[in-house]
Amino acid sequence: MLEYLIKITTNTFPPLAPAALMLAAVYGIDRFERKKYVSRGLFIGLLAAFVYAVLKRNTGFAVREYYDLGALFASILAELFLMIFITRHFFCGAGFARPSLWRAAVLFAVASWTACAAPNILLYPFEFAVGMDNIYNADFMLRASGYCFALILAIILTAALFRVASNLSEGQLMTAFALALLTLLARDSLTIVKILLGRNMIPRYPLLTSAVMWALTHENAFIYALMALSAVLSVAGIVRARGAKPTGENPAQVRKKKFLARRQVRFCISVLFGVLVSIMIVTIGVSFANRKVELSPPVELPADGGRIFIPLETLNDGDLHRFVHKVFQNGVSTDVRYIIIQKNETAYGVGLDACDVCGASGYFQRKGQVICILCDVVMNKSTIGLPGGCNPVPLRFTIESGGIVISTDDLANEASRFY
Repeated sequence: MLEYLIKITTNTFPPLAPAALMLAAVYGIDRFERKKYVSRGLFIGLLAAFVYAVLKRNTGFAVREYYDLGALFASILAELFLMIFITRHFFCGAGFARPSLWRAAVLFAVASWTACAAPNILLYPFEFAVGMDNIYNADFMLRASGYCFALILAIILTAALFRVASNLSEGQLMTAFALALLTLLARDSLTIVKILLGRNMIPRYPLLTSAVMWALTHENAFIYALMALSAVLSVAGIVRARGAKPTGENPAQVRKKKFLARRQVRFCISVLFGVLVSIMIVTIGVSFANRKVELSPPVELPADGGRIFIPLETLNDGDLHRFVHKVFQNGVSTDVRYIIIQKNETAYGVGLDACDVCGASGYFQRKGQVICILCDVVMNKSTIGLPGGCNPVPLRFTIESGGIVISTDDLANEASRFY
């Protein structure tokens, strides 16, 4: 249950908070057109996510990093355009000559944010029964319950935040929307750099590498920023609603304004409660889920003539096996760790206990899944031994005489990863 509470919350909160502020920002400009363009954006984003999910589930064609690159680039373009719109129209008073421009920006933003977040939401249910003999058990029901509860929480929180933002002053709303866009823009940009570095599509400049490592070790910083912004807006809404002195031509109008003020306070409290629950999920929940993993010590095997031989019969249990080889270079000893796992009856995944993105953090096995210790990403067994993303760095090997053979020279060439 906790696993999917965390996954859905961290996956949906970043785009939904700016989306609620964006809808509130354009609500008074053109309500009919807003609804139409938001609906079209949702349809396009969901269609893209559905097509990817089907391909990912049924073929080996879909590669998540490439899909994410396209969706994230579109998201960044939409965010930049919205920032320009906010700056020109609300802060500089210049506006746009054609209203269709901001309508297109709304459509583009909704489509790209939906395309980024929806694939995981569509694919998570297929993980519920992984490792189970049947779905009629408590574990399956807990996973499904966590998934549904997190989705309901996200929807209610977004609707309440929209109501809160709709009653803010124009200056407050536009400032909050700009801050949310900047937060999302920073997160999306770092995610793109992470993918490009993992795929070796750009040089490993120290600044870029440091930025990505910071983002990996502080992956929830952007969520915290958006949660803090939502909480501040809610507090401001409560202060404004309770500080107002309703007036009207007759008692009925005064009562109506008091009712609307009380309703606004309830929306603000709902947002604060939702933010509190979300913070507990991504702090206490993550801390509990990621409590220290006790790794089995890697096994050191003897090398003969620059070759290490691992019998297949010791690997055919489907578990993750961790090994280590000591490399002596320039008088310094370095433990080079590597892993092996049986992927199916005839294939094995062999790689270093490190990846291009997270460094030498290593991997462990949990409920039959191979997981990166640093970022808690679940590896697809079929891709272990292939380059890219958080996959273990591939290690060359051969199968000879009923065993896997690894060259010590290949391990020595990778020693720099474990300094």
